[in-house]
Amino acid sequence: MTKNSDIIKTLLIFICITASAAYAANPNYMIKPKIISAPDGDTIKIWTKERPVSVRLTGIDCYETSVNGHIQYQRNKGLTDEQIIEKGLKAKDELIKILRSNKNIYLEITGIDRKWGRYVGIFYYKDSKGRYISINDKMLKTGYCPRYIFKPYDEYIKYKH
Repeated sequence: MTKNSDIIKTLLIFICITASAAYAANPNYMIKPKIISAPDGDTIKIWTKERPVSVRLTGIDCYETSVNGHIQYQRNKGLTDEQIIEKGLKAKDELIKILRSNKNIYLEITGIDRKWGRYVGIFYYKDSKGRYISINDKMLKTGYCPRYIFKPYDEYIKYKH
């Protein structure tokens, strides 16, 4: 592929993801979870009838909050471990702030993380006009959570459209 076709492909994926976030806000596909905690900026722990479950936010990969096996991939972005952890802690704080300032949180499950076996989904809250606002998109806009695109999400976008 040429560089221009790579740019076009990336742009089209971005447009599809952005469009799907607005389209995916369908209450028929949502549950109202009981939030337990936010262990980091891209994971929310919820309570189900049987047990606590971790849900990864679809489409984002926040910086790590501690040195672990995944931090090596983020080092490739030219950041030191300290910078990565600082951004990760800010992402976690931002997610907690969003969750605390919005009573009514909704969740649309989009799949299961093949590597870790946890659920993957889009979290929403309602704004003052009753519109569903994607928490995933809000986290992406903070700058602490780079976009994360993976094959099941691409298939989810095709299914929703």
